[in-house]
Amino acid sequence: MPLATFHLLRLSPSTSPTSFLSSLRTSPNAPSIIIASRPRFLVIRPTHLDTAPLASQPWDLLLLLLPSSPASSSSPTSSIPASLHPLITATYNLTIGIPSRLLASYPSRNAELLRAAPTAPLTGSLDHAQTQSSSQNLELSPDLARLMAELETVYTGPVTQLNLLQFQKEGGGKESYAAYGRGFVEVAGRRGGDAKIVGNVVRHAGEEKEEGWDEISLVHYASIRHFCDMLAGPDYQEINAKYRLGALKDTVLMCTTELDLQDSVTGAPKL
Repeated sequence: MPLATFHLLRLSPSTSPTSFLSSLRTSPNAPSIIIASRPRFLVIRPTHLDTAPLASQPWDLLLLLLPSSPASSSSPTSSIPASLHPLITATYNLTIGIPSRLLASYPSRNAELLRAAPTAPLTGSLDHAQTQSSSQNLELSPDLARLMAELETVYTGPVTQLNLLQFQKEGGGKESYAAYGRGFVEVAGRRGGDAKIVGNVVRHAGEEKEEGWDEISLVHYASIRHFCDMLAGPDYQEINAKYRLGALKDTVLMCTTELDLQDSVTGAPKL
């Protein structure tokens, strides 16, 4: 199973995400960029794992990289060339094991999802949505509805939701989440949603933390409105309550919008 490196980066004030990506791509022994996204907002905040770095930093860039050499993947920070470190003011890193078949099929699957996004259907769930006080249980809240409206003023295309997952060790948390995943395929699929990348978080020997994140997933939605349409739907909330909520000890869900890697070469601006 290939090891990739996951990064959240806060860049120096003079460095844009596109200029950083351009420098990364042209660096000697550059890693392959699987995903590059702009973090927009947190839907779910962590409750006990890495709360300070994940919830307090205004992140500029999310990267999933395949290092140029296997040795680099054992230290996530080493997959970003040292020459670029001065452009970074804060970072959060993980090592991720991703099945080879997912990496091999990702470019074609992602292209297909992007082509289909403009015609993805909505179910109308938002028209009669009942909001909850918070989105922490992955329900539609007034704050999330406001963030949806704010994002739509500048961007109406597909979003990629980052999920960091820590499973309950007692009571079959991982198995329950797998059942949630099977239901999610149908519920999200009828709105054009799909999991693009799923991988296991690798903890290296000698790490101080006794526990941490177990899994990462990056999930495509045709737009932020399609994501909120799903949360407002009783079909989604049925599997959420039955399988997902009890399966997780902690989780993070971050809304991001992917950057066009071609723009990082041309220098074209990106919202």
